This record gives sequence, structure tokens and C-alpha cells, in this order.
Amino acid sequence: MRHGAYSSIEKPLGGSEEEVYCIACNAVAAYRERRELALAVSEMKDRCEADRLNLLELELVKGLQHMIGETEEPASIFKHSFSLLKNYLAFEAFAALVPRHEEAEIYVYPNVALSEDIGERITGALIKRMTRLAEEDKKVKVVVEEKGTGRPPSDEIKSVIVPLATTSRTCGYAGIYRGTPFDYREESVFKRFCAHMAIALEKISLFEEIKSLSVSDGLTGLHNHSSIVSLLEQEVQRSERYGSLLSVIIFDIDNFKEINDSFGHLAGDAVLVELAHMVRTGVRGIDSVGRYGGEEFLVVLPETDGLTAAVIGDRLREKVAETPTLHNKKAIRVSMSGGVASYRDGRDAGKLIGLADANLYKAKSEGKNMVRYDED
Repeated sequence: MRHGAYSSIEKPLGGSEEEVYCIACNAVAAYRERRELALAVSEMKDRCEADRLNLLELELVKGLQHMIGETEEPASIFKHSFSLLKNYLAFEAFAALVPRHEEAEIYVYPNVALSEDIGERITGALIKRMTRLAEEDKKVKVVVEEKGTGRPPSDEIKSVIVPLATTSRTCGYAGIYRGTPFDYREESVFKRFCAHMAIALEKISLFEEIKSLSVSDGLTGLHNHSSIVSLLEQEVQRSERYGSLLSVIIFDIDNFKEINDSFGHLAGDAVLVELAHMVRTGVRGIDSVGRYGGEEFLVVLPETDGLTAAVIGDRLREKVAETPTLHNKKAIRVSMSGGVASYRDGRDAGKLIGLADANLYKAKSEGKNMVRYDED
């Protein structure tokens, strides 16, 4: 009776003891029925909440799976996750950090209008985590993807920051932020979502690596033979369509066999890597450089006439001749010869390469360490 059934009894009680006993029994039964109903309702709410979370998680996974192979941008993963998370968890901002090739990127998705101070504290908390990835020397790029509405309830900021980690790598960190602390359930839900984001980021990274291996030379990192020829074919098609200028240069390292014989093949590899770096950094961003053969390099120069390409080629030749390659504390000096060809109507990629190769042969036969361009 003391647990609540007494409140169900109509008072004052009257009648015989038997009547009072019946009233008390009915009150206890009514209380038990209400209690069981409340428990059933509570269990049903918990099941509905669990089902809602499972459906939300399924929608997240489904969306992430569609992105793999279709996007190389982590921002797409974070934006999709944010759009679902904000419908389930209460937070003022979602942010994620992911290291890229030359810089670390932080994406911020606010639910409210964040002050500059709060924004700096959000990004600062993620930047501190970079030391765990040994990425503290990277430049940081902050991207605020959306603008929130309204004002945060206070200047205090509480957070849950979770590593975006799989069994084989840590892909970054993600966090949710608001003015009041998060409870254990909210942390658990966020960790579940972060686990799926991490898997998607890892798959995208692996996809990028496989794609890179298919188009890159394993030693120099330049385009491999098939990739650079494909890029040249695309540029030829563009020149045919728009009448734009196009030139190519083929370089060949002079006496490369002697380098291998005198210093060893590892020294020869070092020379190839250093020369590839000098050529790649010595041309424009729109130009393409590939390893065409063993010690041959093909440079594709859009919007460039033959005479200009010859000047570029000669500048690169001089840079290589003046810059020794250091290997095992030894300075290895090399030179290279080059042949230039420019696009004319009716010339395909194969014809351009053939003409450049013929000019390269002339440079070799006339003494090496020179660039030849014979207009024809």
C-alpha cells in the first residue's frame, strides 16, 4: 500500500472489514496494472528509440557506401553524417579534422551561430589531437561548411572528441560541441557514427592509393607511361577542337648506363628521383610530366608553342646539369638531352612523340646535353 496503491482508495473508508479488504485489494491490483502499463510504455519507447537509431545508422552506412568510389573528398562524408546526426543528437556544432597531403583540413558544421572565440576553441581542440598523428607540422585549413542560426546558450563549450580510427589506421578526429555536458548515451551514439565515418574514410583513402598506383610511376611518383600518353591524347583532342597550342618534350639522361655501372643501381634510382623532382617543379601547374621509359621523361605543355617549349626544355636541361645528385655522400653530376615537337593539324599523340623522339636523337648525335627543336 505504501508504494502507491493507497492513493487509489476512495476515502473515507467505511463498511465492514471485508469491504475494506476488497477495496484495498482492488487498489493494489489497479496500482500494479498502472505500473505494468507504465513499464510497458517505457520499454516500447526504448525499443522505438533503438529502432530509430538503427534506421538512422543504416541510412548513414547506406549513404557512405554510395560515396565510396564516387568522391575523394572527406567533406562529403562529414556533411552526410552531420545531416543525420543533428536529427538525433542535440549539439551546437559538429567538426572533423583529417590530414591531407600537404595540410590538415578542419570542417566545421554549426547548428547555431558560433562566436569567433567558440569557433577558435572548437578548431583548437582538434588541432591539439594532431600531435597523436605526428602531423603537428602541417598547415591547417579551416572550412566552415554551413552557417548556423540563433545564438549558443552560453560561452561555455563542452565536447566529445572521438578518433576516426579503424584497426589499421587513424584517419582523423571528429567532435560534437555544445554548452552543456554530453551524457554516456550521447557519447556512445556518437562513437558508433564515428566508427562508420572512419571506415568510409579508410576506404576512400585506399581507393585513392589504388588509383594513384594505376597512374603513377612507383619510383619517381610521376605519371607512368600509359598515364602520360593518355593525358597527351586528351590534350591533342582539345587542340583539335579549340585550335589551342600544344607542345611536348622528351628528355633522356645522358650516359645513364655509366652512372649505374660506376655508382650502382641505387645511385641510378636516386638520380631518376632527383631529376624527376627538378623537372616536375620546373614546369607550370597545367603541365604534365611522366616517366616515359627507363631514363626517359615526357613533358606535355598545353598552350605552348614549339619555340617556347624549346626555351623551357633548355632551362630544365641547365638546371639538371648544374645540380648534382647526392648519394652516399657522393655528388653525381648528370646531364640530359631533349627533343621538342609541337602540334599541327592532323598530328596525333603518336606522331608528336615520334617527332620529339627524332629531335632527341639529333641532340644525342650532336654531342648530348642539349635540346633540339626542328620545325617541320
